[in-house]
Amino acid sequence: MANALIIGCGAIGRGFVPWILPNFDVDFYDASRDLAAGISAQGGYSSYMSDGESLSHMRVRPRKVTADFGELNPADYDIVFISVGPRNVERLPAGVSRIACPIYSLENDPITVDRIKRSYGIEAVYFGVPDVITSSTAAPENLAKDRFAIHTENGVMYLQHSDRVSDSLKAALPDVKWLPVERLNQEWDAKLYIHNTPHCIAAYLGFMAGCTYLHEALAMPEIRRVVNGVIEELLYALKVTTHYDHHFIESYAEKEVRRFSNRLLFDPVSRVAREPIRKLHPSGRLTGALRLLLSSGVRPVYLTIGIGAALHYMAKDDKDFHQLSHLDEFGLPAFLKYHLSLRPDSLESRYIEKSFAGVSAYLRRELA
Repeated sequence: MANALIIGCGAIGRGFVPWILPNFDVDFYDASRDLAAGISAQGGYSSYMSDGESLSHMRVRPRKVTADFGELNPADYDIVFISVGPRNVERLPAGVSRIACPIYSLENDPITVDRIKRSYGIEAVYFGVPDVITSSTAAPENLAKDRFAIHTENGVMYLQHSDRVSDSLKAALPDVKWLPVERLNQEWDAKLYIHNTPHCIAAYLGFMAGCTYLHEALAMPEIRRVVNGVIEELLYALKVTTHYDHHFIESYAEKEVRRFSNRLLFDPVSRVAREPIRKLHPSGRLTGALRLLLSSGVRPVYLTIGIGAALHYMAKDDKDFHQLSHLDEFGLPAFLKYHLSLRPDSLESRYIEKSFAGVSAYLRRELA
């Protein structure tokens, strides 16, 4: 049997990736000693997969779960998946540099591939797009049985094709879709703009409405209308600015709100909304989407509502809370300049400033 290493026991790494690895012995590495020790002590954990109507259960029984990379043999693996968050890919254990097999970054940002290569002096690093929503938790009744339980939807894993990936490795991963870079970029753009952007906007609006889970937010007509509006704006922009097959992106867009509304996922608002400054950065899903709309001549009505909501995400346990909590005294133009690298005279800044001034009143009125 082949061997796989999953670096990062978060939502994607713990919840979804094991479902594509039935032919592998799996090891986990996570920086959290409590998490690693807890899963080890009980011999694994439960992952639940939703098809939208019901949950399938899999008991994941890793060969090893550790917070000490020295306990692992980097030469022992046939494939490695990294899912630690884009901000953390340069904080991996030094032993990563001794991994010789193909490594796939599942980090929602293709730039992380080059960052991993540069930081650890390795070349066989490729991009992967897990087209899936995975919660960071589970339904209360499943958590009562297993505190490490987690819910995921039945998604698709797209991995970059490479000549360095052997035919035998591909055969051991029958559920993976292997794509050339050009085709993978199409999947990535669809996920970034039509999935990631409205997904996090739903979470920011849900936070302002006092929701705990994303499906609660999508049950509110006011939020659903904004999310649908964002998808329509971005769908039109992609049609104008790319050569992507219209049927593909239309089909992708059609399923998104239904996915967000899945009551079986128990996807926390806090997970989807986390680190708003990263999502607001021009290289990310919000201001990046704003640039796409402006470049294609689309008036960003609903997107700017979402950006305003992101700037109001004042969750005290979030890593970006300190910066956002000083926004009023810092001033929005200075905030946009120093945190998002947006010039005060830029078109993006003018749109964000204009929407920010009225978005609070709009959201209070719509979500009251």
